[in-house]
Order: sequence, then structure tokens, then C-alpha cells
Amino acid sequence: MKPSLGCVVITGVSAPENNGSDVAPATVVRVWSDDLVNLKVHLDNHTDKWKTSVKLFDTEEEAREYGIAGACFWPPRV
Repeated sequence: MKPSLGCVVITGVSAPENNGSDVAPATVVRVWSDDLVNLKVHLDNHTDKWKTSVKLFDTEEEAREYGIAGACFWPPRV
């Protein structure tokens, strides 16, 4: 898939600031290339967080191998 403005992805976050989970949904707010995006992260609390120049992967496994803190991935289809 190719990223576009408004797409939802999953990104790595600090578990303590996200109610114990090390991933959170995020909205793509800028597309730099097919695998590099800026995000608005929706934490499981009253705040949002911004991440810039985040590497986009097809799967969670690839993102974790790269380093989940600087990565995001497409949500799995269910």
C-alpha cells in the first residue's frame, strides 16, 4: 500500500505514556515518500504526540526488527 494524507497506521510509543501499550494508532499528516511519513499519534490518554520522518513498513514484524520507536506499520486486516 502507498501512504496518503489521513491514512491510519500503527506506530511504536513509550508504554508508560500510553497506558501500558507500546503501540498506538496514528494518522498520516505528511507523506515524504512511499516509506517515510509524519504522524499525529493518538495515545491512550488525554494527549496526542507528533512524530516526524517515521519509516513505514508493511508488517509489525518488519517494524519491530527495524526498531519500533522510529517505525510504523499498516494495521493488520481482520
